[in-house]
Amino acid sequence: MSRTGNLDIILKNMDTTRATKILAKSLYKELIRNGFTNKDIINFSKEIIDHMAQEMRRDATLEDAGRKDRLLIG
Repeated sequence: MSRTGNLDIILKNMDTTRATKILAKSLYKELIRNGFTNKDIINFSKEIIDHMAQEMRRDATLEDAGRKDRLLIG
């Protein structure tokens, strides 16, 4: 089994808080090993947060649209 496969099994079988910490540490080490600087990693983290915020806004907009549709139908 590949290293990635082992990580998948480990992460699926533990609580999300612990899995998140392990994943963050592993990703950080991998980025450093591949030549990314701490500044690059901070920018990467910002991009993840920005993407998540955008997805949350999109989901909220879709939920609002669904509520309006139900009000018009019901």
